[in-house]
Amino acid sequence: MIIESHKILSSIFNIYLKLVAATGSLTVIHEERIHNNTMVGYWHGDSCCMQLVLRRIARKQEKFHVIVTADKRGDVIEEMLRPYKARALRLPDGWKMRPFLKELLSFAKNEDGILAASMDGPLGPLHEPKKLLFLLASEAEKRVVYIHFKYKRVLRLRHRWDNYVIPLPFSKITAIVEDLGTITKEELKNFKEIKDMVKS
Repeated sequence: MIIESHKILSSIFNIYLKLVAATGSLTVIHEERIHNNTMVGYWHGDSCCMQLVLRRIARKQEKFHVIVTADKRGDVIEEMLRPYKARALRLPDGWKMRPFLKELLSFAKNEDGILAASMDGPLGPLHEPKKLLFLLASEAEKRVVYIHFKYKRVLRLRHRWDNYVIPLPFSKITAIVEDLGTITKEELKNFKEIKDMVKS
């Protein structure tokens, strides 16, 4: 039987993350801010460590959804989410996402649970928040939290646009949860202020 390559990759990544979790430590500051009907943002380069945070949250949260790209990279992420019953919402990049936006807005409004997405993904620029997560939060009238990290013992892939971080065994990871509150439609019109707030 032929096993699809994305399933093999996701299995390898999941095994590796279990090793990191078993040998290292993860501290989540203000974890209580991540609760039902919250939108969760993070930087694309922190996606690997976010997997550890998501696993932890999923133990307490029944419904968990993560927006991922519709291409082959998303296949791997979707498989990685399966073990802890999180659902991947597949979304094409750039202008191709427009036909799916109405459906995604309806989902954000009507579906309980947590919805997470990388704010500068999937193609950057680095640490430049995009409007999608904030638009969904505004339409659904849900709070936005933003997670950033401090690390000890990690590998940084500087050649990638997102400076992707891979935690090593025995790493120490601290995730800090910042509450950005609810985003009004009026605030969304001046998105630069929201971007500056997140980047600061």
